Amino acid sequence: MKLRFLVLSAAYPSAREPGRAVFIENLNRALVEEAGPGLSLTVVAPRVHPLDPLRETRAGVEVRRFAYPSGGKRLKEAAAPGLLTLGCYIISGLRTVLWEARRGDYDAILCHWVLPAGPIAWLSSFLLEKPVQLFAHGSDLNQYAAGSAWLRLASRLALGKAKGVVAVSEELSGRLTSDYGLHAGKVDVISMGVGEEFQPGDREEDRVALSLPEGADVLFAGDLVEAKGIRDLLAARELLAARGVDFRLHFAGRGALEEEISGVEGCRLLGALSQEELARWYRSADLLVLPSHSEGTPLVVMEALSCGTPVLAARVGGIPELIEPGRNGDLVEPGQPEMLAEKLGELLEAPAILEGMREAILKKRIDFSASSCARRVYAAVRKSIGSAGEAA
Repeated sequence: MKLRFLVLSAAYPSAREPGRAVFIENLNRALVEEAGPGLSLTVVAPRVHPLDPLRETRAGVEVRRFAYPSGGKRLKEAAAPGLLTLGCYIISGLRTVLWEARRGDYDAILCHWVLPAGPIAWLSSFLLEKPVQLFAHGSDLNQYAAGSAWLRLASRLALGKAKGVVAVSEELSGRLTSDYGLHAGKVDVISMGVGEEFQPGDREEDRVALSLPEGADVLFAGDLVEAKGIRDLLAARELLAARGVDFRLHFAGRGALEEEISGVEGCRLLGALSQEELARWYRSADLLVLPSHSEGTPLVVMEALSCGTPVLAARVGGIPELIEPGRNGDLVEPGQPEMLAEKLGELLEAPAILEGMREAILKKRIDFSASSCARRVYAAVRKSIGSAGEAA
């Protein structure tokens, strides 16, 4: 029997932003490969940019976008999205899901991000009587639910209605059970997978291709926003410059702090990179630095490790589950630029330690692939469908 899943996602790649939430697209592709002809997927996601098509096919999967008053910005980029914008988002998304349901009978709804997509999944499940597999990625609960009582209530309703929940880290799974009252048996811990581009390679060849001269190169990858610890990193660089520690700091990504970064000597903006370009930068860098104030399980850490690059990151979210201090990187406390500068300086002044970490990563590589993730996700969804059938 052929299964049909409707994938509801709060973000999805487009021609304008091919790297946006690309891990969801990678997962969808891997799910289809895992299940073969026995599975069909349709994606429903918001249209952020007016030029993005309302319907298209990407990587063999049909994508249906719904319009809302975005102002050309993703919902999470708004400092405080108003009730009207959120209401339009939910109503438009729900209408699109219901329209797609008329075109075909779906066996389950896979919803990525508890907020803002969760309420759409909750209402859809109620109206269509279909099971929901809800994916909590961390940023949804960290950003949206943290400061709003009614959004926390919306999160509880969406989580409570779901037949199964996927958390991307043990830390997030613990919060779902302690803060949202979920039974531990309802939650599967599955980190999202990385693309096949992120593999070890010839580091010197990559450095030549990027025209990198001799010297140390540190990479940041992600949204250039305050929550990622960008200002902590800039402050750490200033402290190290005063100590005479010389290195080049590269920023891969886009965001509100681009102008601030561009004014700092020794910092370089790379913009939004393709997956192939980003993999080359990982392999070329001495170190990936991610001083975030909050996280789920960041893909950039898994991407860097898959390329053999050590990681210095903040001790938040699921990051400590990935980093073994002294073997594949190190950890610092969030929001402490002095500690960040101290640890970053130690590593840059000891290239032999960084090289030893790189060798240790390559010797004991962990499978972060999308295909590995897809096998576990497919099993979790089948379990949820089975429990829904038993309940019926």
